[in-house]
Amino acid sequence: MDDLQASNPNYPTLHFLVRYGEWVVTIVALVPIVLGGWAMSAGWSYLYAVAGVAAGAFLYLVLRALVELIRVIVDMLLPK
Repeated sequence: MDDLQASNPNYPTLHFLVRYGEWVVTIVALVPIVLGGWAMSAGWSYLYAVAGVAAGAFLYLVLRALVELIRVIVDMLLPK
């Protein structure tokens, strides 16, 4: 790693989450909801759909908080 790159790191993952975090959170939170609905429609118990909705809501809240925390960190600590 050269001196310029070492003194000014890029952090592409953080910048990706700042830019596309809302979409990532929404898609990840919808996965257990869709899987629960699929399981219920495949003849399994309706509890899989309920668990999918609960897991999706929990994932949405946790990941949304993580994206907001990353945005604060990037805004306050990374050079512009």
